[in-house]
Amino acid sequence: MACHILALPNSSQPNLNAWLDKIEQSVAVHDEDVYFVGHSLGCITVLRHLEQINQAIGGVVLVAGFAEDVPLLPQLDEFTALPLNTAHLRQRIKQRCVIAADNDATIPFAMTESLSQQLDARFLIVKNGGHFLLGEGFDTLPVVLEELRWMFQANGLKSLGLPIQGYK
Repeated sequence: MACHILALPNSSQPNLNAWLDKIEQSVAVHDEDVYFVGHSLGCITVLRHLEQINQAIGGVVLVAGFAEDVPLLPQLDEFTALPLNTAHLRQRIKQRCVIAADNDATIPFAMTESLSQQLDARFLIVKNGGHFLLGEGFDTLPVVLEELRWMFQANGLKSLGLPIQGYK
C-alpha cells in the first residue's frame, strides 16, 4: 500500500482547474482500494475530482472541509460556485468521514458539519483543533489514520501499519 501527498500548485493563489489537473495527473487508478484525504480547500477539490469519476472508491477523510462560499475567503469562490453532486458522491464513495474542530477560525464549524450532512458522512469533532495547521501544533493528525484503518477494516482490507506523516 502506498500513500502519496500531493503538492497542489500555487497554494497562495489556488486555481480549481490547475488543482484538478494535478490530481488527474497524479492518480492513475480509481477503485475500491483508493482512499483520499483532504484538508480545507483540498476537500472540495477532491470532491470536484470525484464528481468526474464513474468508478467507486474506498473512501474519503475530509478535514476542515466546506462546500459553500467562505465569507472571509472570496478568492476561493470558484471552488464552490456550483453545488456538489452529492447523490453521485454518496454512490461512488464507499466510506465517508468529515472531521471538524470545535474552534476553527478559518472554516466555520457549521460549514464542515453541513458538508458532513450533505455527504451522509461520519462526523468527528476534535476539541481545540483550530484549523489543524502546523502553527497550531499539528504536524500529524492521528484521528485521520485511525479513521483510515477503520475504513480499511469496514471494506475488508487488511489494516496495515500505514506510515502517514502528514496530510494535504
